[in-house]
Amino acid sequence: MLTSKDTVGQQQQARQNGVIPTSIWSGFHKKALRERQNQLRLVYPALFNSSLGIINKNGTTHVSAKQPKSPTSLSSLTPNDSTASLAGLAIESIEESPVFPVTGLDEKVADNMIENCIGTMGLPVGLALNFIINGAPTVIPMVVEEPSVVAAVSGAAKTISSSAGGFLASTSTRNIIFAQVLLLDVADIPSSVATIESRKAVLIDVANSFVPNMVARGGGVVDISVRVPTRKVERPRKVNEVRISASPFDGASSSSWLVVHLHLDVCDAMGANAASTVAEGVAPVLAEWVRGRVGLRIVSNLCVERLAKSSFKIPIAKLAYKSFTGRQVAARIIEAAEWAQDDPFRAATHNKGIMNGIDAVAVATGQDWRAIEASAHAWAAGCAQSADTPQYRPLTHYWVESNDGVLDETSDDGLYFCGEMEMPISVGTKGGVLKTNPVYKYTLGMMGNPDSKTLAMAMISVGLAQNFAALRALTTEGIQKGHMSLHARNIAIAAGAPAHAINECVAYMVESNRVNQSVAREYLVAHEIHSTLINQETLNTDPTKHPPRAPSTFYIEIANQPSQQQQQQITEPITLNVAFETLGHKPVHLSLSALSPPSDLYTQLFQARFDYTWISSTFSVLDKIELSTVPEFPARSNRGLVKKLKVLSVLINMLGRSMNAQWPGETRRLVDKIVKRATVRGRVDAGFEKRVGITNVLPPLPLVGDARGKTVSSTAAATTTRGFDALQVGRPLLLALWQVFELRVLQWVGHELLAQTLLETQLEVLKALTEVDTLYRSGHRSSPLANQVTAAAASTANIQSDDTTLSSSEDDTDDEPLTIGKKDAVATAVQPPEDADEVIKDLHIIIHKQSRRFQTALFLLCDASSHDPNLLTPPRLRLLKSLGDLMAWEQMCAHDISKSRLARDIAALVYSSSSSVASDDNGTLLELEYAIKDGNAFLYWLTRTIGQESINKILAAALASLGSTDATTIRVAAWLHNNDGEYSETSEISRNNVLAAVLQLDLHTVFKTEIAGFLSVSSKEGALVKTIQEEAALEIFNKDTLLGITRLYRGYYGVDEFFLK
Repeated sequence: MLTSKDTVGQQQQARQNGVIPTSIWSGFHKKALRERQNQLRLVYPALFNSSLGIINKNGTTHVSAKQPKSPTSLSSLTPNDSTASLAGLAIESIEESPVFPVTGLDEKVADNMIENCIGTMGLPVGLALNFIINGAPTVIPMVVEEPSVVAAVSGAAKTISSSAGGFLASTSTRNIIFAQVLLLDVADIPSSVATIESRKAVLIDVANSFVPNMVARGGGVVDISVRVPTRKVERPRKVNEVRISASPFDGASSSSWLVVHLHLDVCDAMGANAASTVAEGVAPVLAEWVRGRVGLRIVSNLCVERLAKSSFKIPIAKLAYKSFTGRQVAARIIEAAEWAQDDPFRAATHNKGIMNGIDAVAVATGQDWRAIEASAHAWAAGCAQSADTPQYRPLTHYWVESNDGVLDETSDDGLYFCGEMEMPISVGTKGGVLKTNPVYKYTLGMMGNPDSKTLAMAMISVGLAQNFAALRALTTEGIQKGHMSLHARNIAIAAGAPAHAINECVAYMVESNRVNQSVAREYLVAHEIHSTLINQETLNTDPTKHPPRAPSTFYIEIANQPSQQQQQQITEPITLNVAFETLGHKPVHLSLSALSPPSDLYTQLFQARFDYTWISSTFSVLDKIELSTVPEFPARSNRGLVKKLKVLSVLINMLGRSMNAQWPGETRRLVDKIVKRATVRGRVDAGFEKRVGITNVLPPLPLVGDARGKTVSSTAAATTTRGFDALQVGRPLLLALWQVFELRVLQWVGHELLAQTLLETQLEVLKALTEVDTLYRSGHRSSPLANQVTAAAASTANIQSDDTTLSSSEDDTDDEPLTIGKKDAVATAVQPPEDADEVIKDLHIIIHKQSRRFQTALFLLCDASSHDPNLLTPPRLRLLKSLGDLMAWEQMCAHDISKSRLARDIAALVYSSSSSVASDDNGTLLELEYAIKDGNAFLYWLTRTIGQESINKILAAALASLGSTDATTIRVAAWLHNNDGEYSETSEISRNNVLAAVLQLDLHTVFKTEIAGFLSVSSKEGALVKTIQEEAALEIFNKDTLLGITRLYRGYYGVDEFFLK
């Protein structure tokens, strides 16, 4: 089993505390197929490691059970290790994964299994989740073509496991099956019975001589019994039927049968072949003892000494379902079960539903499902049981019990709904065909390689859960609502719907209440969406570098606002559960929801401001600007997918932004490798790397300081154990978020060019987040902001340099502050611009670079995936992407003049210009460097047009005009007015003092003229409006929505007053 028994108690305690428990299987059914397969590789690294493949440098692929070692394993790193490669994710060697190993049988193997083989047939393999059996969480594979079976059994198991702690299951002490020997033409049956019973020990020894290996394993024949069933002489005859006899005694036959049962303990085998071997071996001996003739020698599939039982006990209040109370559900289920007890016509269907589940597990695990079926129905008919009047009955039983045996009509306290099922189950986990078909290695492996008793207990629990689910649905809302939605999927597939169109085809059939192939074809033809999805491959890890660990998870749940068409509907929350590789010593489970406050680790990875309130408000804004079509072009039924793509993109942005602030070198290398991987695998076009500026991967960086001793890395946070632990979580999580985004786009966006554009745009955003100082390294004019920060850093590290230009040597990396001569830093900052045109040119370069971090274009493209694919022509998609880029430009301008942003960055600017920055103020230097990496375009404009000295004096005058009596504010105003930072009474000014003083000002009023000048040379409002209003290619979209996007962002940043009305 993968998880400990403590999981049950932990989850129950979490629910009592109002916290959503995080399970690696939460939301599994909502994931893409490849996403589920990737998760299984994480959950079972030892099981699926042989399926890894590696792309060599020459582009060829080979599969190997032994993977080559990458340079470094992250799992073995300590905070003092100086490496930056993501070796733990095997990203150095760019691994690929071929076909997932749970797949069809090889034809060569099949040809040797049966006669006249002509091929193989495939069936879906699903996982039944949420099972807790005897305290152990259990994943159970199922092979079944009927829809709703896996979903129903998983839902029932969730109810039982979360409300009652799961199933209690048991089996017979030994795995006994019967080898039958029929003895005929016996003259004296009573005497023969006595003879056999008296020689039981001898017969057991003879029988065990035929199965020595089984005896060595602790099994073999352990008992003998003799049965004498009545033999009917008169039987119904067909017309013209005549009777013949195999007996040499003139056609005479006895009135009884003489049958010998050899009780064979088969250990963990199914045992049919062993039983037949024993029966055939001892038959001649028995015939000689009774002086009779040998009849059939065969195994019996009615294995009444190999029973399995499962039960559950749920507080009746926990049984509430849909609009029904727990007591109502219990009464209705018991009523339905009683009907099946009295009516064999209903009992047959009742038991068929049970076998839906049991047979599916049997097929998935290589069992003889036909033998299990036969035994089940014989047991249901009362065979080998002490029934007064044998009748076919249901295999399950339900009842309600109370603590004191008394029913309180006014309260459900102390009342429990109980379910139980018992039947013979003969299964094996050794021998048989289990080694013939390699798939069984994986299906049994996912169950933890159970013994035969554990497998039988799992199967009986599945049968009970299946029946409980069926009765609960039948007695409440009926099965059609859920069953037909799932059945419609099969209809859509049969009608030829491609994978990306199945969901909307199903929605169309269900909404129209017409579920058949003609309706499905009608939909597909009308929308012409017969395109096929890009073949996809998944990212993989190299488990040979790490001991198997349970994967970590990130669970997020966001309230889902209904669209305008769904105002009267109750919408489910948006949930995602992303599994990712565990690089630390134990898995971590992060969550973001209204019920669970962010953990310290979450806060470090995503920053404190990116909490549930922030992301909820963000999606509230996004809902208001959802790109809709005009009525003539209705949208597809995939709004849920679109929202999840947006959630993933926002999470990628949040995490990438935060990681880059803390570990820029590490983050940049990871992002560069993700881009390289996407290019190698054909997800983006071949020129994408060059367009986004991917260069050779930088060498690993020390986490403490470089060997030259010149400077302190800005990633000093990684030197602490806490920082290193967060980095170990952040890197695989960022990779996993990208991977999930990629897989969902590939599987569910039914438009090849749109899918590629979405992936490229997301990678552009991610790459833009990690670009640090590339503008200035590329030979553009030095930024005064960069000069001031690096001057302070140089002062701190006591660096001496006569060069007043930014260093661009090969040794420089984005983890190190760029160095500049201390003596000229302030002078450079206050110089007026040499050429106004050059200033505007550089300003536009800054805005272009920084605006790429915004996701406006990406959100427009996500919304476009809900539109008719036939309308998304290449020119229209290019225009939509360009329009999104233009909106991001405007958003960047609005963002940089928002009051909160201005206060933070102006405080950083004026404080860094002072030579009195404390030499040990590492926190300030990090904050200043972060501000520069964020790149405030307005501050660049301000410093290049009016200069640093003017900025300081404007701020000083504004603070003085407040008439504040606060001593600190007065000191900051004097300090700013003095401008050189050496004023004796203000030399103790801190960064926080400056920020607190600046926050008192209405900076929009203070710099109103400068902001207007900035927008006059930077805003592209006119071009944006003209494009939306005049471009014919945008006619399918709601132009009011497009026009409202930038207006909404400006309102969000509080800068409406500065833009065109």
